[in-house]
Amino acid sequence: LEAGSSRLINQVATPLISKSAGMYWRKAEEEACLQQVADLIKERSPRIVVMAGAGISTASGIPDFRSPGSGLYSNLQKYRLPYPEAAFELDYFQQNPAPFYDIVTSLWPGRHRPTATHRFMRMLHESGLLQRVYTQNIDGLEVAAGLPSELVVPVHGSFETCHVLGRPGVEVPIAELKGALDAGGEGWQALADRHGGLVKPSIVFFGEPLPKRFHELYQRDLAACDLLIV
Repeated sequence: LEAGSSRLINQVATPLISKSAGMYWRKAEEEACLQQVADLIKERSPRIVVMAGAGISTASGIPDFRSPGSGLYSNLQKYRLPYPEAAFELDYFQQNPAPFYDIVTSLWPGRHRPTATHRFMRMLHESGLLQRVYTQNIDGLEVAAGLPSELVVPVHGSFETCHVLGRPGVEVPIAELKGALDAGGEGWQALADRHGGLVKPSIVFFGEPLPKRFHELYQRDLAACDLLIV
């Protein structure tokens, strides 16, 4: 690892490693643990798997879901949803797709920049240590930071592809959906008329199965890794 890697590890790992058995560690204990992690990475070159959530992208300006006041669910009142999660449910999407389309437009890849955590994961890859990243995020910042797509498993899907609801196997170029959303309500309605159904990016909604690739890889990756960073 290049010089200064311990400092970056500590900077990134501090918000990632914060609890043990449901109790917060004292600062000294936390620092000692983080130093052990840094030493392990430097001295033993372990195979590392990272499991990441929304918190790694908040520094780029993307809200998480559940933080009171600033989270996505706290700022959906304007859509008059029956409950916040409805925006990501298939039944509601088919009745009223406008809230979801509006939300994903603000999250679309290219609007935000990778954070220190994303750069940390790229550093692990460049050092030959990163086995895989499993991310709940749909923002694509792992790949934007320089990680090869084969090392990233977006557990909740991504914007790489999109398809027509109710027409299995019928895919639409993602650029076509982006252009329709940029045109507003008339754009996505015209897109639905053109393809015979609403077009949805390959993002996992509540009740939908996780991507096939997740099920193909996670058991093997977890069995083979030496260090799991959550």
